[in-house]
Amino acid sequence: MVAPESPRARAGASLEIEVAWVDAAGRVALRALSLPAGARVDDALGALEPSERDALRAGLDSGGLAVAIYGKAQPREAPLRDRDRVELVATLAVDPKLARRRRVQQRRGEGADPRWKRR
Repeated sequence: MVAPESPRARAGASLEIEVAWVDAAGRVALRALSLPAGARVDDALGALEPSERDALRAGLDSGGLAVAIYGKAQPREAPLRDRDRVELVATLAVDPKLARRRRVQQRRGEGADPRWKRR
């Protein structure tokens, strides 16, 4: 859920946001940023340190990373609200529901375990 717009943001003050991702060492990185009102996700990425910004943009451009705000997928042009958390997350290789459905079909086809038979 995206946080409701605060009165401070409506008044034209700066936006306080966080950018979160998992770095190459597997640690969660979290950066607090102050951006002007009307900023977008790409503006938040541009405000990071050059080494962080370049690595994250490369991941986004290659399709290995996706942008989310509070866990909900968003485009890079999405506007930000005060106290948003921008998350850069790994994209899913396969939809989890589809993967489970395929596993069940495979186990049913093997016929080894009666639990997987259709009733």
